[in-house]
Amino acid sequence: MKVIEIFDSIDGEGIRTGQCATFIRLAGCNLRCSYCDTVYSLFGEETPCEYTEMTVDEIISKVNMTYKRVTLTGGEPLVHTDSAELVLKLTEIGCDVNIETNGAVDIVDFLGKVPKSDNLFFTIDYKLPSSGMTDKMIWNNFINLRPCDVIKFVIGSDEDMNLTIDIVKKLKQVYTEMPHIYLGAVYGMYDAQKLVNIMLKEPVLCDATFQIQLHKVIWDPEERGV
Repeated sequence: MKVIEIFDSIDGEGIRTGQCATFIRLAGCNLRCSYCDTVYSLFGEETPCEYTEMTVDEIISKVNMTYKRVTLTGGEPLVHTDSAELVLKLTEIGCDVNIETNGAVDIVDFLGKVPKSDNLFFTIDYKLPSSGMTDKMIWNNFINLRPCDVIKFVIGSDEDMNLTIDIVKKLKQVYTEMPHIYLGAVYGMYDAQKLVNIMLKEPVLCDATFQIQLHKVIWDPEERGV
């Protein structure tokens, strides 16, 4: 597998915010979001993508078993054919795995390759218009989630906000028990106060969670390996 970096830090977003975890960042992505903050993990960009070839077992040997929490990220981790084997083995040794995925890879197909799925959850992005990638979203992904999974909306414009409200309304018609809904602002692009005020006034967002990217508050926003 093509590995950009493996490091220990705290989860900066989502339902494990602030908890210690081992991050496994894989190379390559099938999207090109306008605000991507991990361009160094992409192929075909101005700066060459630097990675290390590692086997599944070599990757697992780097996981901190004190935490037994792993965040699998990228790039887009699910474009790797060995991701299912990696996740399966991680769950078998008792790790809880958070898979950060971009909404443009079939997660239903992926889950079919991982029989033991109680110890894993998805944090899946719904890419909004400011990302430039909305047309790549696989709607089937978003209507086949479990209550433990997370849908993340990253708001960069009023158009993004309006679409988020529309999507959440549609999802509430599908689910009897909703996945977690998390909302955040594109860093340096959309006013967080404005986003919170909208959440307070919009009934469909009454159970959503506002989040900030903690690692960009604690460390320099450009710092890697944190």
